[in-house]
Amino acid sequence: MKQLMCAFVGLAWSLTSWAATPVERILQHWQSPSSDYVMVVAHRAAFMENGQIILPENSLPAIAYAIALGVDMVELDIQATKDGRFVLIHDATVDRTTDGSGAVKDMTFAELRQLRLIDEVTGERTEYRIPSLEEVYAMVKDQIMVNLDPKLNINQLTEALEIAKAQGVEQQIILKEVADTPAQLKAIETLMAELSYPVDFMPMHWDKNGASLQQLRNSFERIQPQAAEMVVGLPQQAKVARTPDGGVLFSPAVKRLAKEYDVHLWVNTLYVDPLLGKPEYLQWNAGRHDVLGLKYPDQVFGFWAEQGATIMQTDEPKFLLDYLKQRGLRTLAP
Repeated sequence: MKQLMCAFVGLAWSLTSWAATPVERILQHWQSPSSDYVMVVAHRAAFMENGQIILPENSLPAIAYAIALGVDMVELDIQATKDGRFVLIHDATVDRTTDGSGAVKDMTFAELRQLRLIDEVTGERTEYRIPSLEEVYAMVKDQIMVNLDPKLNINQLTEALEIAKAQGVEQQIILKEVADTPAQLKAIETLMAELSYPVDFMPMHWDKNGASLQQLRNSFERIQPQAAEMVVGLPQQAKVARTPDGGVLFSPAVKRLAKEYDVHLWVNTLYVDPLLGKPEYLQWNAGRHDVLGLKYPDQVFGFWAEQGATIMQTDEPKFLLDYLKQRGLRTLAP
């Protein structure tokens, strides 16, 4: 009888696992950090590949491609139009990414929809338009997590989150903000209390701000996050081109603290800004970024995995996913 019951339970679990949506699988890993599964976040969606821009950033096709690749999360920028609609765009103006010009806040949604996203390399118009937030939520539903980077006030943010709830994607959304000082931490707590429903909030910690172990403990204790974004820099007097050990934010003490609170350590390997050629832009990852990673992946992606990072945000999601799979660092939860 016991063997029959075990077999039934096993069958039920198999059916449940089979029926799980992609995002339910992703949420399992989000809620249970493991060195066996490094989560991948596509910065502004999957718009770059092998050092080349292949799709407009923050666009529906870039989000669709991230989903097709099997990315766990997309980082997306949202802003409000003159008439109060929400759209995906990073810059305060439309000049860099579209065939138009002007400030997003000074244009109506209808005016923005007349524009076309462009190929940033050639300047040619594409067939794609600036997406609405509703279109984005419809596309990501049950498929992928979303790290919203909103350029919004509290009332607008609350409205954007209400739209998420109405479309059934509220469990897929995370927010983030710097939490290196008592004032910043208090501001996050105030914001969380003002939101209409609980949202996963990720604190950001910058080593250049002098983040101490006690500050991190306060952050983990008071926010109770699933992840903490660690922004790693090189000291101004550094004689090396890249960090040898991940610095204070990836110290053994911090890794023990993350394990104690069951928190992911998130690192950015972005190279959109380093391509500008300015040393200060390397401070997101202390020189261990996607530019280096394409040629020497062990020195970037392998390095950060060894330092304890269980989430990596990248501009090269396809390359990173392939690398992690080869290294056995994408073992699915049972």
